[in-house]
Amino acid sequence: MKSPAHILIFSLLISLVISNSAIANTTRYQTPFEQAHWSFEGDLFSCQIEHNIDGFGNIKLKALPGEKLSIELNADWLDADGITTDFHVVSPSWKSTGDTIFAEAKLLWHGNKATSQLNIDPFLEALEQGLAWQTEINTEHGHSYQVNSSPVNTKQVANKFKQCRYQLLPKPFSYVRRVDLYFPSGSSQVTVNHEADLNAIVRYVHADPSITQILVDAHSDNTGERLANLVLSKDRADEVASRLVEMGLSVKMVQPRHHGARSPNVSNNTLAGRDKNRRVTVRLIKSSPNRVAESKKEVKHDF
Repeated sequence: MKSPAHILIFSLLISLVISNSAIANTTRYQTPFEQAHWSFEGDLFSCQIEHNIDGFGNIKLKALPGEKLSIELNADWLDADGITTDFHVVSPSWKSTGDTIFAEAKLLWHGNKATSQLNIDPFLEALEQGLAWQTEINTEHGHSYQVNSSPVNTKQVANKFKQCRYQLLPKPFSYVRRVDLYFPSGSSQVTVNHEADLNAIVRYVHADPSITQILVDAHSDNTGERLANLVLSKDRADEVASRLVEMGLSVKMVQPRHHGARSPNVSNNTLAGRDKNRRVTVRLIKSSPNRVAESKKEVKHDF
């Protein structure tokens, strides 16, 4: 019969063998420092940093108008659909700080791409501090892959990204292409809340020369006389159009139109419905897709 000491030693040996086996089965990917490169590109519509991982794929840090930072890990050959992996900020390999993790995010895989928008700001800060990004991917088939960034010459690219992010448009086209401004009963006054949306619209139109028209359609609910509602909707259209021109848009581009209670958005039978119908809808009209592509080139900035 084996003594407890023998059993303990045997258990430790088994654990060591299993641990070494797991380490041996982990394939590591990192671009050699002398070949490492971080590229930046950006304009008023988006900012992006990209870092290629030798033999694996690339990592991208992205900023878009009105959205949180996002990280995207792309694999050239690995499909890990449905898997969630931890993405860490760690010390570079030449610094001996143990297994310290400075920040963490969870990436969800969709096919050969893993993304996250949660807790990403520390990863931008890590580039300024010379820290590294690291993730370990454990697949359903038992394969393990460790992917590491090469934190070489990252401070300059991080600064460019921050400048670009600061100058991004407030909102993307998907938001400003159609904006509904709601009004209190009987009012045509532009409010502080309206101003924020109008500012986003104006900034987008200035940035994108493919916008050819700004349609301003004003409506009322069905409370009161038909003619009074028509006049009220005209006042609302004129107020919004005037404010857009005051903020810098060409009067020739802005087309105010009024409809009274003729085109309700929802039923006027409820208070909530009438609240939704007292509105001014601002819509941006673009030219052809080819002109859109050309316009984005025209507004590119160097940061």
